[in-house]
Parts: sequence; structure tokens; C-alpha cells
Amino acid sequence: MSDNKVTFKTMLKEKQFRKFFIATIISRFGDSIDMIAYAFMVYQLTGSPALMAVLFAVNGIPSFILNMVTGVAVAYMQKKKVVYVSDALRGLVVLFTAILYFNGGLEVWHLYVFTILNSTLEAFRAPSASVLFRLLVSDEHIEHATSLYSSGRMFAELIGYASAGIIIGIIGVGGAIVIDAVTFFLSAFIILLIKMDKEVLSETKLTIKQYVVDFTEGFRYVAKSPLIRSLALFMGGISFLFAPFNALQAAYVLETLSLDAMGISVMSVSFMVAMIIGSLMVPTVTKKIGSRFTFILGGVVVGTGYFLFALIAPFKGRFVAYVLLAVISFVMGSTISFVNIPVQVALFKKVDKSLLARVISFISMLSLASIPIGGAIVGGLVKIYKIETLFYAFGIGVVVLFLMQLFNKAFRELDIKEEKVA
Repeated sequence: MSDNKVTFKTMLKEKQFRKFFIATIISRFGDSIDMIAYAFMVYQLTGSPALMAVLFAVNGIPSFILNMVTGVAVAYMQKKKVVYVSDALRGLVVLFTAILYFNGGLEVWHLYVFTILNSTLEAFRAPSASVLFRLLVSDEHIEHATSLYSSGRMFAELIGYASAGIIIGIIGVGGAIVIDAVTFFLSAFIILLIKMDKEVLSETKLTIKQYVVDFTEGFRYVAKSPLIRSLALFMGGISFLFAPFNALQAAYVLETLSLDAMGISVMSVSFMVAMIIGSLMVPTVTKKIGSRFTFILGGVVVGTGYFLFALIAPFKGRFVAYVLLAVISFVMGSTISFVNIPVQVALFKKVDKSLLARVISFISMLSLASIPIGGAIVGGLVKIYKIETLFYAFGIGVVVLFLMQLFNKAFRELDIKEEKVA
């Protein structure tokens, strides 16, 4: 089947992909509710934007360390099994968090422990899920499958964010966290039901020596590929620049804008609606202007939206703050998929399946390396500068970084579809 005959409906007819898709939607719905509930809970327990930034930094440490191991290790594991076991265990961690919260025994140090446990499990799940996705989707379906998968995830998050305020109002923060735990268990069960040929794994035993060999092979691949090398370094830079935004969203809405939890929902819902629309537009846009320019255009708009958040501060506590928050979030969210999807499609098309987990882990490793650094720096800067000042400065940094890619020859490979490196 040629690319121009593939539609989103085509993908939904593929039963095993559909199960993976549904499991992801359920999990993301729970996560979006939990994200607001968790941010609200952390702010209640700490009352400090600086501590929120530190917690964000801690979240990246185990993932960074383990990505050096998991990218190689999961190549010797059945990817489906890794995904459903990880989901089940994360469900238990989240459920235990809720139990402690209900009993009044949840303390700040618990949050650090649970954050480390969840990010550890995610370090195994993320590369495995990417390979599982690739195993379930044929080459000619990659672009539409990736767009559909992204839009489905964002639609689930949209529903979750839109209902989070109501859910928290009815059953409280603890109840919302329990919902997240249940969605993890449901996701694990549905992934377990996926029927596929047993994955052919290497018969070589994973030893320290073999790990070094495999790790070196993956590292050499990343190092010798201009596009993959550039992507890895680029993602590290972007993760660093988005540290203030990722760590301080709740504090920005609650403290800088003097809004309530509904403000977080307004921001998140606007993002999600725009991202859904944007992700469905990606196949059409890339055909018209190419993946490279789609990627750069998306990044410039995202960065512009980032620093525009700083301009809302003078309207704190007013209804107009909600309106401006929604508008800027929509502008920013509309092109996030313009950045993410071309990169994902390029990786899926150009990297051999046997190397995919390692390549994704290397990119994640470099990206995550900047999270604890960025989180720690933001934790210090927020004591000196206002949150809106950080958003303004780092947002401009994002715009500049994307514009620089106009002169990066490696990113021209985003438009080369027929090439695949083994």
C-alpha cells in the first residue's frame, strides 16, 4: 500500500495496533488527571516553587542513569512484557501514594522516593513501548500511525485535564490519584491481550562484556549519523530550556497569575485541543513544506508562545488572565506536534528495529541529562528572579535554538524518506 492511500481509518482497522492505541489512551487519561492532582498535592505539601523544581530535577536522575542500561537490556526482553509489567508496577506505586495521602501519612520525602521509582520503571517502559509500536505498524503506515497515536494521547489528556477540576472537587486529590492507578492496571491488562508473533531475541547471553559491546555499537551508530547525533544534542538543549516551564507550571498559574486549579485546567485543555488539531495536520503540512521546515516552524511558534506567557503577569487575578492563558497555550500547543512527529517518523523510518531501543535511549539519556541540571538551576534562579522572567528568557532561547537549525545540514535528512540505516 502506498503512502497516499493510507488514512487514519486504515490504522484503526488494525486490531493489535488498536489495542495498543486504546491502552495508551486509558493510561494518558489517568496521567492527565494525576498531573493536576499531583502538582496540587506537591504545592500543598511544600508550598515552595523551588522545591517543586528540585522534585522535577530528581525525576530525571534515575531515568538518565538507567537509559545507559535499559536501551541495551530491553533488546534482550520481550517488549510487550516489559510494557505491561511496568504499567502494573507503576499502578502499585501510584496506589500506595494515594493510600498514604488518605491516611495523612504522605510526606515530602515519600514524593522523592515514589518519583524515583516511577521514573525508573519509565526508563524501561519508554524504549520498549517505542519498539512495540514499531513492531505493530508497517513501514507505509508509520506517518499516519504516529500522527494518530499522538492525537489520541492528546485527546485522552484533554478529557483528563478538562475533568480534573470536577473529579478533584468531587472525590478529592487522593481519589484522582487512585483513578490514575486504575488506568495503569487497565493499560497493563490490554497490552497483555495484544496478539503478535513472539519477538525473536538474541540468543547471546547479556553479560557485562556483551553489554559493553552492544552499548558501544549503539553509541557508534549515534555518533556516526549526523541526523541522530544532532537530534540527541538538540533534545538535550531543548529539555534544558524547558526546565522552567515543566517545573513551574503549577506555581506560575497559582502564584504568578493568582489563579486557582481551574487555571491549570484552562492552560492544559487549551494545549491539548491545539495539539490534537496540530498532530492531525502534520502529514498534510509535511507534504507541502517538508519535514525539516515543519520542525523548525513548529519550534519557533512554540518558543514564541513560551515567552508570551511572561506578558500575562500584569493581569494576575483577573478574568482576562484566563483568556490570555488559553489563547497563548493554544498558539503554543498548535505546533508542538510539528516538532515531535517529524522527529519520531524519522527515527522509525531511518533506524533499524534492532537498534531502535538503543538509539531512543541514547537520545533520551542526553535529553534527560539536562533535566536535573536544568531543574537545579531553575530551583536557584526562581529564588532570585520572577517566574515570568524565566519564561521570557528561556522562551527566547528556544526560538533562537530552532532558528539556528536552518543552518544545520544534518536536519536536511528529515526530508529524506527512502533512506534507512541498518
